[in-house]
Amino acid sequence: MEPVLISFHAPVHDLDMVAQHVVRDGLPAHLRDWQRRSGARELIYLATCQRVLWMVWGGAPEALDPGPGVRRYEGEEAWVHLLAMSAGLESANLGDREIPGQLKDALVQARQVGVAGEEAQTAVEDVIREGQRLRARLGLADGNVSVATVALKHLVEGLAVGSSIALVGVGPMTQYLAERLPERGFTVAVANRTRSKAHDLADPLGLVTVDLAQLQHDPAGFDAIVTATAAPEPIFTLDAWQSLRRPILRILDLALPPDSEQGLEQLPWVHRIDLNAFLAQTATARALRAEAALKAEPYLVGAAVRMRHRALARDRKRHMLSAQERLDSAWGALEEEVQALEGNMPCLADDQREALKEILTRGRTLAFRALVQTQPKPSVEEGS
Repeated sequence: MEPVLISFHAPVHDLDMVAQHVVRDGLPAHLRDWQRRSGARELIYLATCQRVLWMVWGGAPEALDPGPGVRRYEGEEAWVHLLAMSAGLESANLGDREIPGQLKDALVQARQVGVAGEEAQTAVEDVIREGQRLRARLGLADGNVSVATVALKHLVEGLAVGSSIALVGVGPMTQYLAERLPERGFTVAVANRTRSKAHDLADPLGLVTVDLAQLQHDPAGFDAIVTATAAPEPIFTLDAWQSLRRPILRILDLALPPDSEQGLEQLPWVHRIDLNAFLAQTATARALRAEAALKAEPYLVGAAVRMRHRALARDRKRHMLSAQERLDSAWGALEEEVQALEGNMPCLADDQREALKEILTRGRTLAFRALVQTQPKPSVEEGS
């Protein structure tokens, strides 16, 4: 069985549109509801800094109806899209290595909720494996370009050594920065809505924690704030800060939806940069991605055909096993009926009983042989 993809992603869609479909609170309930509405056999939901994606096996994916403008991919096109995404070719920062980990996390959550199973896991593993091969072929295997690395570069180039930086959130991006900023001479503190999680990130690295409510009220003592939480609404607002007077504060908002109100840019002491800036398409980036896409195209198509062929083969095997189980059950029931009839026919001679058993045995063999021979063979398109 092949997945159908339902997607909102940059640069095809504005980040504001993508953000409208990011679901974090109560995700398990949403996953179950999406499966119920679509009748999907299996389902995965992925939300990153620039995309939301539903991977749906079976059922009616259109029943999800996430809204106008959504992109739908199926068949070979779906496999090409997944492979390009896994290899970082669909990312604004060419070669982004975070997607495979995000795919794995989405799979784990879907399996824990019970909406994904063996087919989803096999497909995701196949996509990641082929993506790694593509990275190696394109020379991206050692690349580490991501939003977090771009943010690190921005801070190192824009702030004086010794500057004080507050990291808000405990996800992969803030963890990456927490590990690297102190090495470059910056003073780092960690804040999070759940204080214990802030301690879990800060303590092993020898960092301090700061109260998030205090930061929201007044970011005194900090030269920059990097925020990347899963909050559904902004946690830094113009209303809270508009009466403050203080030195320049940089806000690097890496969250989707944003953690900081755009209105904060009205304050003369706030220098706010959000994901739109980090994901902006420069002429150089476009040229690099276009070049990589050209180099990748033959491999993308070939790998997509291989992945699709394997998915269809798994589907045929699953149907074959199901048909065999049904045939075995039916033939077993027939044999039980014959045994019951034998008990009511004492006039049967021993050789007649043996002949009857031979007929049943041969009949079972011929039935299973016919089942195997009538299974559809892979088409040239599937196996090419």
